[in-house]
Amino acid sequence: MPSSDHIFAAAIKRPSNGMVFSLPRPARHHDIIAHIIATNPDIKRVGAGYEQGFLTVSGRFVGREEALIIAHAAGQIVSKYPPLDELCSEDMW
Repeated sequence: MPSSDHIFAAAIKRPSNGMVFSLPRPARHHDIIAHIIATNPDIKRVGAGYEQGFLTVSGRFVGREEALIIAHAAGQIVSKYPPLDELCSEDMW
């Protein structure tokens, strides 16, 4: 992982096709879920199987655990809230 890697935005990955949904920060995962449902009539519910994570500045999707490592190394964490082993957008913005 390059040292310039850092977290760009919260994101959610759809399990059926790997499509990644994201909104500009300070959007949180619940904002993305509402946007997915409002703009995709075929999606009635965002639940099991959808992976909540983050996009890095290079556009790579990472899960919450890897995102925590990246954000910590980049000095992006403002305050750390539980769970302590995963990144939440509330930890950053």
